[in-house]
Amino acid sequence: MKLGTLMAFIAILALGLLPSTANAYGCPTSMAEAQAVIDKVNKDMKGEMSKKMKAAGMAAEMALVHALLDDAKMFLAGAKHNHTKPQGAYDHARAIAKARAAKGSAEAADIYHWKLMGKMKK
Repeated sequence: MKLGTLMAFIAILALGLLPSTANAYGCPTSMAEAQAVIDKVNKDMKGEMSKKMKAAGMAAEMALVHALLDDAKMFLAGAKHNHTKPQGAYDHARAIAKARAAKGSAEAADIYHWKLMGKMKK
């Protein structure tokens, strides 16, 4: 085997073993965490307590929970876009930032929803 061919084979093998930039930055993990919180809040919003809250005249407050959840979904969509169509490491960093913002908005929606449910129990 020629030295050049051997070097090319080693280079190809090394590139195949290196993690992709997306995984190195943690985009999939951050997006999955955000999606999990969004799914949890969506499930909570479909529960019996949420229906009782709307019936008790708390529709305006519930709309604010939905607004926070919509923000989370918007941030997550942006994160997915930056992750799937990156033009470099910067886009992966932005994807993580947007995914974390999505998780934060979803967690805020969850906290606010629970506070509102606490008002119902009083």
